[in-house]
Amino acid sequence: MELEKASARLAPRSPWQAVDLGTKLYRHWAAPVLWVWLAFTLVPFGLLLGWSLLAETLLPLFLFWWLKPLWERPLLAWYSHALFAETLTLKQLFQRWRHYALPGLASQLTWRRFGPARSFNTCVWQLEGAKGEQLSQRLRALNSYPSNRAGIMTIVVLHLEQFMAMGLMVLLYTLVPWQFSLEWSDWFYDQGALQMAIASATLYLVMCVTEPLYVACGFALYLNKRTWLEGWDLQLGLTRLGRHRATRTGATVLMLLALLLPLPEPATAEPAPRNEEQQQVIELLAGPDYMPFEERTERQWKDRNDDGNSWLEEFWKHFFDNLDDDEQPDSSSSPFDIPDAVLWILFWTLFAGLAIWLLIKVMDQLGLGSRNRDNTPVIPTHVAGMDIRRQSLPKNLRDAVEKALAASDIRLALSLMLRSALANLLHRYPVALAAGSTEQQCLRNLKATHGESLPILYLQRLTQAWISTAWAHRPVGADTVRTLLADWEQISAEEAAHA
Repeated sequence: MELEKASARLAPRSPWQAVDLGTKLYRHWAAPVLWVWLAFTLVPFGLLLGWSLLAETLLPLFLFWWLKPLWERPLLAWYSHALFAETLTLKQLFQRWRHYALPGLASQLTWRRFGPARSFNTCVWQLEGAKGEQLSQRLRALNSYPSNRAGIMTIVVLHLEQFMAMGLMVLLYTLVPWQFSLEWSDWFYDQGALQMAIASATLYLVMCVTEPLYVACGFALYLNKRTWLEGWDLQLGLTRLGRHRATRTGATVLMLLALLLPLPEPATAEPAPRNEEQQQVIELLAGPDYMPFEERTERQWKDRNDDGNSWLEEFWKHFFDNLDDDEQPDSSSSPFDIPDAVLWILFWTLFAGLAIWLLIKVMDQLGLGSRNRDNTPVIPTHVAGMDIRRQSLPKNLRDAVEKALAASDIRLALSLMLRSALANLLHRYPVALAAGSTEQQCLRNLKATHGESLPILYLQRLTQAWISTAWAHRPVGADTVRTLLADWEQISAEEAAHA
């Protein structure tokens, strides 16, 4: 590796400055790395997506996601050569695939798949080719204090990827005409081929941006760590000084030879000893005596102008002041002296309790809790904001519907029919419903629990007419409403006869 050919300035940086360098590398080479990503992933993604749609399963797409460490290897190979003035073609990347893709791949696809510092450690496997004990030593040295923040960077990019995918799906949803997509919940609950294809294609488009960015940031963190430990900036500086000195020496020799003066030849240092001296200087300066690292955490109170503080403010002030005061000999006598370990235990206990409480509440909302697991599901009083209690329904449904149709209020007529149908069906076919369930969610739960019986199929037709009228603002005709009403009366009569 010839450091003099680097197209970026190799200097010690903070971890986040190194990440910023990675973003600049990605922006500078966004087009070529996109072609590299597409060349290695587009065909596998298309095949796995087709398999997933045909088999109606998400396992092939999960396989593509699991192989992310494999798809990142060509990107890192391209970055590592482009930074040092060597641009690899797609043909060269395919030809060298075994040399840069296989080292350390098995561990990254198994027990190290969820390693938060994957983008950083991949550089050690792929670029250094270390194995065995040498690999362990290199990983320990490069991941030593101070932290390179590769794990936090992974979390940030992961959230960025999820937010971008969700935002792109929302954008696509808002651009789809209402006659093709009438309810936003369909994209989350339905598992149709169209929804799966759109969601998968959206995530792949987002990965076309986030994956090259993630690899570039990890590569920049790796370069920064080696610059700190091995003194690459000093090495480059000494090399430039040596070249400048050799140039000046050569010019002096030429001048002396031109004047034909019998002066002795200027003394020049031998290359090998000079390199050894440079390495010794670099190792000395990179040691803890000349490059000490210290990390301190301090708490400071904001200046406040008000004179009177409450007892709670005074308590917390004394509490945290005693936590920071570790060198006072009489700190043990203070009533507020609590070790940091105890504080962290209290914090994580409260955090775990809050997380468990939220999980229980969410499970109860989704009908997965144990409170009503062995009992009959509780029939809700409202569905999608509509009151389905018996006392709120008209005694004569046909008269109420005809009155609404006479007033040309199609929405009111369908609302009365839907409320009556939901009230009757939920009593006949009890299902567990979360609070705030929509019409579509109620219909899906009925189908999943009781199958596609005639009343449930009728509810599906009625729900489609209701959504078209209430949400898509495309009201159905009065004849359609009367047909639905007659069908409901027929179904009710048949149910009563069978009962």
